[in-house]
Amino acid sequence: MTGSYAGPRFLRRIYIFLAVLFFYAVAVAAPAYAFSALDFYHAAQGYRAVNAFGATVHCAHETGNWQSRLWTEGLNGAGIKANRAWIALGMPYIETFSGEDIGGKNVAVRSSFRKYSSVDKFLRDYARKVRDDYPVSARYYKNIWGYISGLYLGRNGRWATDRRYFEKLVNKAVQLAPEIYGDSWRKVLTAQFENARGFKILADWQEGIVRSALGVR
Repeated sequence: MTGSYAGPRFLRRIYIFLAVLFFYAVAVAAPAYAFSALDFYHAAQGYRAVNAFGATVHCAHETGNWQSRLWTEGLNGAGIKANRAWIALGMPYIETFSGEDIGGKNVAVRSSFRKYSSVDKFLRDYARKVRDDYPVSARYYKNIWGYISGLYLGRNGRWATDRRYFEKLVNKAVQLAPEIYGDSWRKVLTAQFENARGFKILADWQEGIVRSALGVR
């Protein structure tokens, strides 16, 4: 009688063992790029001209919350393109299709994007780009609303062709703020909004979007 149950019982133990082994194998092999918003926020602190929360909002939007191919394969958190000089130097890049707003329509365009070997290398390049091409963001890097308003209009145009880009970043900021600031998130964002209003950083239409997102008058 005992021998008749040994086989199935042994097989069940094998199945359980393999399931546990698979679970730990997946956990150990989990890629380093699987950051949360809070992880990225901490990584972005300390870079010159970069608002850590603003960068987190920006990159979370650009990567679809760290799920895009550019992030998972190239740690490119903001869709920074590989120009001719980058490619000529033999630097790594990823070719993919990206959505561009052309004439009010979303069109898939084949583009080359920079590939990074670490989050630090990406953030250094990102910080340089903000300083060079987005002076409003760099000037108001201590204010989240000033920072993302600068991404909407840079020295050579907007960061993205999407005409609703600013609004999308504002909504992402409100979505991520509780994870970064906890229960005081609304107080923090509202105080920065009042500061931005005081210094007249935002255009009237931008103020309206922020007011609506925060639920303030």
